[in-house]
Amino acid sequence: MMTQLTFEKLHAAIASNTAAFRQNVRLLPAGGQGSKVFPPTYSGGVYAQEQRRMADGKIVPTVLLDSVQSQANRMEQALLEAHLSGNVRLPLIQLDFSSNFPDIGIITSLDAPHRIADAIFRDSKLNDKNFRESVVGKAFVTSNLRNATGLFQYCPHALIFGLWDSTSSEGGTGNKFQRALTSEIVGFQAEAGVHTFSRLDPLGITLAAEIYRTDAGRWTLKPDEAKKNSKGEPERARPSEFVHGNIVPTVEQLKGGVTIDHAVQTTVLSLPAIRRLRFPVDGEETPERNNAARTVLAALGLVAIAHVQEQGYDLRSRCLLIADGLAPLELIANDGQKETFELNVDAADKIFEKAVTEAKRLGLPWHDEAVKLVPDEQLIQVVKASREAKSSAVE
Repeated sequence: MMTQLTFEKLHAAIASNTAAFRQNVRLLPAGGQGSKVFPPTYSGGVYAQEQRRMADGKIVPTVLLDSVQSQANRMEQALLEAHLSGNVRLPLIQLDFSSNFPDIGIITSLDAPHRIADAIFRDSKLNDKNFRESVVGKAFVTSNLRNATGLFQYCPHALIFGLWDSTSSEGGTGNKFQRALTSEIVGFQAEAGVHTFSRLDPLGITLAAEIYRTDAGRWTLKPDEAKKNSKGEPERARPSEFVHGNIVPTVEQLKGGVTIDHAVQTTVLSLPAIRRLRFPVDGEETPERNNAARTVLAALGLVAIAHVQEQGYDLRSRCLLIADGLAPLELIANDGQKETFELNVDAADKIFEKAVTEAKRLGLPWHDEAVKLVPDEQLIQVVKASREAKSSAVE
């Protein structure tokens, strides 16, 4: 039986010079060891494959199944779901497009690619003020390593997942905070496969059928309704161009998935990255407040780790992985010594709640209600214009 991680242990780790929390989860394809999985495809239809050195010194072929950026997005969505379900209460920035674009709805700082620094918040308003000129916006833009209290109050997850205010009026020289929490999933002993595809048309339409392309991008059987080519003749087309007819069984070398021996999710929460942050209140900084805020951030990282694992590893179509047993959470000292703990969702949520309570007791600000913005009229108009242009292109 592993020891359950507690708030007291986490707070002590933050107050010491401990290096990191680490977890390595061994994963297997849902279809069984050796079955095919599909990695993300990058430009040119390729996978991110490379040689990696193992602990025993062997060099093996690997493939990236989920990147650091993708894992961060999954963790943020897991935090948002936990927040909406009431399991944890988080400060959030929220922008509501529902009245103009119901399909977009509400975007939060856990959805936006650049978190609170995203351009969609920059181009929005809070209480009739441009967001960055509001009290909340100023608390963000003036935050730095020596005074991260504003971000802690309104968008603490940015201090865990990292932030670069690249859209600032300073031309990309805005504040930067490194990632404290990183995770990736890598498949080992990866062998590339091939992609096979075919289609049998139930209507029996053949390539010999004579059809024509229209100006509207559709097809017709009537030459006089057809689009004219440079010679003034009706422009011929093939049924397959409009997804009719059979597709001969075909094999492609690219995008054919991979077989792997196993995969590993490697997650690291850097405690030195959190300790660099300082949290003065009304110009006064104390070690107790600093450690209390840092403990909240570390607890938030652990909540993200626990919740994303509870959701499982269905990464994309044909890439479902299953954990091969329970993986311990390791607390690593600077000299390499480690302690192991068990961490589940309930324990992580309770640690986080206690950490927030202690931070509030010491006078740290914590705005656990969403800051609700409205989109600027120009932002609404540019979305409308973009949609109209896209619709016209389709027509």
